[in-house]
Amino acid sequence: RERGRLAAQTGRRGMSGAPNLGVNEALIGVPGSRWRLNTPALVLDLDIMEMNRDAMAHLAAARGVGLRPHAKAHKSLTIARLQIEAGARGVCCATLGEAEVMTGGGIDNVLITSPLTAPGKMQRLTALNVKARGLMMVADDVDTVARLDAAAAETVQALKVLVDIDIGQRRTGTVGVEGALAVARRIRESQFLAF
Repeated sequence: RERGRLAAQTGRRGMSGAPNLGVNEALIGVPGSRWRLNTPALVLDLDIMEMNRDAMAHLAAARGVGLRPHAKAHKSLTIARLQIEAGARGVCCATLGEAEVMTGGGIDNVLITSPLTAPGKMQRLTALNVKARGLMMVADDVDTVARLDAAAAETVQALKVLVDIDIGQRRTGTVGVEGALAVARRIRESQFLAF
């Protein structure tokens, strides 16, 4: 495969105009070099990545399902763009910080998949909501929905909120149908939230 193609796509170039692959460039193609990598380093086989990306896009399209891959798997603006070019509607981010990076890099339609509760994060979320196109958030209890509504009211910018349902992992999410309905009703009743 063409050496440095991913770096060339990012627009990262050195003084010579050639792709800038960083401190690990000299290790490309050297047997056993993975043990000498300066980390963190994103190392991937582009052919396999594109094959997997295209297979997921085709599978989702064939079933009429919108695809929104989780960016926590790669934390890369370039890969997020490649996924969107292949048909993804946007990306999911586990944290507000990841969402700030993705939206700051021009990625639209980001879904933050972990509920927020801290006041400082609520302020960052609403500031991001003013700038980012298609930002969405999850909530798993009515108190969080109330805090999101109050925070969004300060910017007078509606925030789209989805119900986070615990599917058995016991990490986040409301449990049971009644809990999910209560959160959904509270979102619908909110003045500055959209469901």
